[in-house]
Amino acid sequence: MNEPPASIEPEEPTDRNVAHQFQRALSQEELQVSRFDRWVEFLSAVVLALATVATAWSGYQSTLWGGDETQYRAEAGAANLKAATFTNQATQRLSIQANLFTQWIVAYSEDNMRLADFIYQRFPPELKTASDAWIATKPLENPAAPASPFVMSEYVLPETGLAHQAEQEAADKTALADNANQISDRYVLLTVIFASVLFFGGISGKFQSRMVDAMMLALSFVVFISGLVVLFSYPIQ
Repeated sequence: MNEPPASIEPEEPTDRNVAHQFQRALSQEELQVSRFDRWVEFLSAVVLALATVATAWSGYQSTLWGGDETQYRAEAGAANLKAATFTNQATQRLSIQANLFTQWIVAYSEDNMRLADFIYQRFPPELKTASDAWIATKPLENPAAPASPFVMSEYVLPETGLAHQAEQEAADKTALADNANQISDRYVLLTVIFASVLFFGGISGKFQSRMVDAMMLALSFVVFISGLVVLFSYPIQ
């Protein structure tokens, strides 16, 4: 007679099986960590490369605008020098013509018409034009007449006009220099912003926490995009 087969009891886990399962779970976790680290390193390398290029570009633009500022300020200085020269010439010419007009008045008041006509014929064009306009106001009869031809609107020295033009040129060049200086300073600020991107991107992946690594990497991208938006709003050369 055949004996009934013995019942097969479930195999109890051994220490070897437990160790194998633990090692397998640990390997999967390490694989996931390894993949995360590789992605962090890759994205960090991308943002670092982009930030490096943006930093170099900002520094280059800052240097160019700084050079423009230097050039504009030099031109403004030259224009101011011209304005001072023309103003000095105008002052000297006014002094000479005032003395000439005084001699004409003295000769006219003494009825020395020969001398008066001689002096009058040698009036410079601007003084002769202003004197004719002044005489037309009848200063001897009209108390409201101007005190002299030098306060008439007809009296215009060429040097005075040239001095005003040079002063305006100096003001324009100074404004351009100030604007170039502001743009240069803004690009310097951008280099600081992109340097912070390099910092945050460089320390991502250096922590033992995935969350901290991800936060540092995300922060570097946010700062980089913000700096890039500001960069595109600035004028370039």
